[in-house]
Amino acid sequence: MIIKLFNYITSNQKILFLSLVLFRCINSLLINTFFDPDEYWQSLEVAHKLVFGYGYLTWEWSEGLRSFIHPLIFVYLFKILKILNLDTTFFIIIGPKLLSGFLAAIGDLYLYKLTLSIFKSKESAKWALICQLISWYMFVCIVRTYSNSIETILFIISLYYFPINNNNENTINSKPKISIALTTFAFLIRPTTAIMWLYILPLHIFINLKSIKKILNFLIFDCLFIGLFCLFIGCFIDYIYYERFVFLPYNFLYINVLKNISSFYGTHPFHWYWSQGLPAIGFTILPLFLLSIRSLFIKKSDRFKLHLAWCTLFTVGFYSLLAHKEFRFILPILPIIMMYSGYYISTFTQLTTTTTTTKESKISYDPKSKPNMSTTLTSPPKLIILLLLLNLPMSIFFSNFHQRSPIDIMHYINSDIVPKIKDNGTISVDLLMSCHATPFQSYIHNENLILTLLECPPPLNENSPIDEKSLFYKNPLNFMNTQYKHIESNNNNNNNNNNNNNNNNNNNNNNNNNNKNLKPLPNYFIVEDELLDRLEPWLLKNSYRKEYHLKKPLDITSSTVFIRV
Repeated sequence: MIIKLFNYITSNQKILFLSLVLFRCINSLLINTFFDPDEYWQSLEVAHKLVFGYGYLTWEWSEGLRSFIHPLIFVYLFKILKILNLDTTFFIIIGPKLLSGFLAAIGDLYLYKLTLSIFKSKESAKWALICQLISWYMFVCIVRTYSNSIETILFIISLYYFPINNNNENTINSKPKISIALTTFAFLIRPTTAIMWLYILPLHIFINLKSIKKILNFLIFDCLFIGLFCLFIGCFIDYIYYERFVFLPYNFLYINVLKNISSFYGTHPFHWYWSQGLPAIGFTILPLFLLSIRSLFIKKSDRFKLHLAWCTLFTVGFYSLLAHKEFRFILPILPIIMMYSGYYISTFTQLTTTTTTTKESKISYDPKSKPNMSTTLTSPPKLIILLLLLNLPMSIFFSNFHQRSPIDIMHYINSDIVPKIKDNGTISVDLLMSCHATPFQSYIHNENLILTLLECPPPLNENSPIDEKSLFYKNPLNFMNTQYKHIESNNNNNNNNNNNNNNNNNNNNNNNNNNKNLKPLPNYFIVEDELLDRLEPWLLKNSYRKEYHLKKPLDITSSTVFIRV
């Protein structure tokens, strides 16, 4: 029944696209977990700050390390909501989810079209799309507001318009200028997108362009002119928001690679992408990708279809050279894995041809009447179906259980703390957990709720101070005593004032100044549970009590809310 439904959906491209939009929008609303800080801090929080004037920007934006092109997508969304007086917390949260679902659906559609363009088989395209939709990592990540997600979508669309094959089979959709334009914008958003094209562009020049004239035309008119024009647009956008000229790709390369600042956030061994990263995100579909390479390589006439497969392996190998590694960095190549896996599955399916004759032709017996021919997709072996279905429990777990607490913190603040804010009053909440471990005002949208987090900018130079997060985790109690106006600090200051009125005025002044530098205690502390043993006695002593415990079954994260009484 599912196969029949999918055959109907893919029979018409408009129906297919609408179905994909519906699926991805539902997909986006089913994501209730926290996966990575950049989902919020490199997109939504930036857009919220630009439109509404309050929030928080991370260190990357002061150093000119990120392009405003990606947050601008959500800036326009927030501005529309603001103009329509729909800028409530509900729509500020739901709006970006639905927009991301819509954009992901465009990427899905172009993956279908790309597969059809390369393999000339609707069955391959259908199964590639099925793999894409059922992949647990795609389900969990592609609808998030990552820059990696928009990079992946732009990469798939640009591949569709790029002349990949060497035998001119895809000249109908070959529009290299569109491809180069999209790639340039993707490059400004994520400079690492250049890695894939370091393989694709030389390959195209070597295989498809047989004369110096064609090579020069491609490099000058397609690459140079279009690329520079799009670079100018991107740099102009960043100039408007940074209020100075910033060339993001250079800053990105200089800080993350040459200065190796990215290593501050963790390093992995060379083999990590091969031994853990790729197997984790490819999961049970990855063996189908490897088998498809073998299948196409055996057929010499089909080897030209392996260009993107080699590009995938080249990309993983190149990323392996970088010290800082994350699963989402290789997200752009995952649709390619789905495409080849779809081709491999289609080799097992039986194509059945159905013939229908119109009622009129039966009556007239017109020998010239032509029957309607259609092909339908039938089921592959049960083992392959099982491999695909194994992604479902992974999707459910990572979208609803894994690291749910950070999102539940925001929902708790909205439902239980924000309503307590009186007219023109404020409530303060300090988060004692890893920096950027939750969303911020993009999930609260209330300037009277004063959120404070532990900052963790990397050491950009030798004189950079130790960040707050490192100080806190090194000695949580000492951090609390030296950062907040707690009971003991007040008592010590009062005793010094009473006992040393005449003889120790200088010491008293120092104590008073030190006390003034301490932050006032907030109305709420939200503490990750791993720190409770060390911090709970201090909090209780300073007139706090447990208010709520944020913990869901199977969640590896949990937090406790403390309220000051």
